[in-house]
Amino acid sequence: MSQQPSIKDVAAKAQVSIATVSRVLNHKGGFSKITFDKVHKAMADLGYQPNRLAQALKSDSIKMIALSVPFVWHPFYAEFAYYVEAELQNRGYGMLLSNNQSDPASEKKFLQMAQENKVDGIIGITYNDIDPYLSTNIPFISIDRFFDTSTTPTVATITSDNYHGGEIAANELIRRGAKKIAFVGTYANYPNGSLNRKKGFLKIAKEQNVPYQVFECSETDPEAPLLLDKVINHLDNIDGIFTVNDETAYQLLFKLQNYSVKIPEELQLIGYDGFQMMPSIAPSLSSIVQPVKEIARLAVDNLIKLILHSREVDNIVVPIAFRAAQTTKNIQQNKII
Repeated sequence: MSQQPSIKDVAAKAQVSIATVSRVLNHKGGFSKITFDKVHKAMADLGYQPNRLAQALKSDSIKMIALSVPFVWHPFYAEFAYYVEAELQNRGYGMLLSNNQSDPASEKKFLQMAQENKVDGIIGITYNDIDPYLSTNIPFISIDRFFDTSTTPTVATITSDNYHGGEIAANELIRRGAKKIAFVGTYANYPNGSLNRKKGFLKIAKEQNVPYQVFECSETDPEAPLLLDKVINHLDNIDGIFTVNDETAYQLLFKLQNYSVKIPEELQLIGYDGFQMMPSIAPSLSSIVQPVKEIARLAVDNLIKLILHSREVDNIVVPIAFRAAQTTKNIQQNKII
């Protein structure tokens, strides 16, 4: 059996020192891109595989981040996980992914496992009671939910401007002629982005004296699949709807295919997230767009700052924007787009 190439072999082939190869492998800096490329080419030519376990024992870091999301099949969570993993790979980190189904026991079990395996940090989209896991000094980035950083200094939050997104949705429906509006969404045990979207939406409805209704349930409620049926049963008193996310809006559009409801002439619809479904699905959805790629980048950037013991990590609120499409009326030309 041939002997596995060593770090010494890589250094010789790349014509650099062993210390330089070590800095490249451990992402310690102090080398140029040319040197980086030479070392990685030498590794590829020799078939050299770094011993990550040995590196972890030396550096007290396993270069691994845990990501916990409620539902991996949800379009926003799936896209977010994709960009987080890409950002982590660019920085030399791996990722452990948990699809906890928004189940408190599953989420706590994963967080405990992550701690026991000494992950470097955690990114979490969570609506459960996880405070005991935030007091262990493991760097934690929360998405859409704020925690008390006075008692948990290694926790920071990255969120889109959910409250303003709700305000924009209500304003856009009203500006486009909606007279009876509704919010359709979900709620959780703890404050989250969905709650802030609803609050912003209702604030504008009250200020504008526009009648409104609220339809919501827990994501894990057995009655959740019936929520949209309840909405449809009240469409005689609704001509504008803001859904908590795009997925819910598309589900509603799909159900409305069985009813004689004209979109947007009789019912206008705005979602939240900004992801695009298959081009064959019509009409295209008007939505409050949150920059998921930017949120993922900021989450990784700030988590690594916490890992490196930086105290200059603040909560960040990322701007959102309205994207008009075919489920809302065109107010500029006073006709349907």
